[in-house]
Amino acid sequence: MNEKIDPRLLHPENRFFLDYIERKQSALEFFEHPPDALAEAAEARLAVSFPREELADRLRAYNERLGSAAAVRANIDALATPDSLCVIGGQQVGFLGGPLFTVYKALSVLRAAETLAERLQRRVVPIFWLASEDHDFTEINRVRFLAESGDLRTVLFDWSDRGRPIERLPITEEIRAATDEALAFFPEARGSDRDVFLPEPSDDYAMWHARIWARLFADKGLVLVEPRTVRSMAGDFFPRALASADRIRADLTASAEALRRADYPAPIDPSVAGGLFTFGADGRRVRVTDPSEHEAHSRTNPDAYSPDALLRPILVDSLFPTIASILGASEIAYQAMIRPLYRSFGIPQPILLPRYGYTLVAPHHAALLERCGLTVTDVLSETFDPEAAVHPFVSPDLLEAFALRRSAVRTALEPLLEPLVALDPGLQARWKQTDDRIQQQIDGLEERAIRADLARSGISLRELRRLKTEIRPTGKPQERVLSLVHVAARHGLRWIDRLESSADPSEYAHNVVTLGDTDE
Repeated sequence: MNEKIDPRLLHPENRFFLDYIERKQSALEFFEHPPDALAEAAEARLAVSFPREELADRLRAYNERLGSAAAVRANIDALATPDSLCVIGGQQVGFLGGPLFTVYKALSVLRAAETLAERLQRRVVPIFWLASEDHDFTEINRVRFLAESGDLRTVLFDWSDRGRPIERLPITEEIRAATDEALAFFPEARGSDRDVFLPEPSDDYAMWHARIWARLFADKGLVLVEPRTVRSMAGDFFPRALASADRIRADLTASAEALRRADYPAPIDPSVAGGLFTFGADGRRVRVTDPSEHEAHSRTNPDAYSPDALLRPILVDSLFPTIASILGASEIAYQAMIRPLYRSFGIPQPILLPRYGYTLVAPHHAALLERCGLTVTDVLSETFDPEAAVHPFVSPDLLEAFALRRSAVRTALEPLLEPLVALDPGLQARWKQTDDRIQQQIDGLEERAIRADLARSGISLRELRRLKTEIRPTGKPQERVLSLVHVAARHGLRWIDRLESSADPSEYAHNVVTLGDTDE
């Protein structure tokens, strides 16, 4: 199935993102470089020095713990050289790999690094940032499966210390139970795929999930990093951010106002963004409210601090020679606010590349769509009605026969109404109940007859309803709801290597992918 999905169907509420990928100047003016300005972005990045040797040492140690492959070690060595660059993407540490879009983002990082290296004729290293400093527990504690019945099932776990950063989350008995429940979806024949999602005895939650990504992508050279790997290198960044708190807030306020003047919403309130978090007395992550009280402490104890969503990209790009960031639609809108912060910190803003998107379709569902003359685009529409879609394939004679009999039954019952009411007015309600019950029985019989009639043409209304749930579960795009582990249990993991991408990483594309018979 060769089909591309119109991004307006997937992101109808995010006009800024739609304008950005369409290269409209009204959106591009909020960034230092347009997404195709590779040479300019590379020149700006290489003109600024970075702590390459120390960074490489830390990355080596971290990735060695994950059992890094030769390709990862070679990329880390390249990062230590003065003429290399990197592409970075990242995501919160979602349970068992999180939603499908996370694996698409990692894949986008790899493909972009490869393409940019070829175009710039220099080494470009793929980096994946696991945002384990976040404390938004409900973003990472669940996976969604589509059961054989077509119902969505959620497997989740709780944590008594929620509010602490995820990097402090141990693998608890509750997490082990949730893992066992989720991995029970794997058939015995997929044991090797199931093993990709298992932790090592020494792992905490974040290290375990880094290990999952290493098992999937280490052979391709994807370098993994957590904030705790490099946080102590921010001893200059954190006090500077605290000392500049007023200016940061003023810059973000100006950006928000500029977005509104351009008729875009500000994605985040500038009065509560662009700052640092530290830890409260109970160990939970709390926002710094008085920057002056923390400047000296942050210089000598950087591990006690972490940036929020708007300041995090500035910190990351102060440590890495980033030429491009791989971002989702909402993240690109966030980045529209922070160009002044890059300038204030003297850090080149990288180009922003939208991650690739995919909708996965099983072979039998692809065949069903073809028989019905439908596309995935049709099913993604909010107005898609499976019953209406199959109606043209139902025998007109069958539909007419049921319509006639339904009318005849009602006609036969109607003469009873008047004498019944004359006997007892309360019998009118019983007559109505009888009529409704008979009509429901006829409806049920008709539905079964329609299913049998459609089956002769290889069309299943039940499967079409299920396909709608798979493509747009809970009314959202598949990639945001269904989990990686769900697809791995159904189709294995080999399909990841076959996902096609645009030849130009600056061009957004959302492709429909039919999972081949070898993935079944």
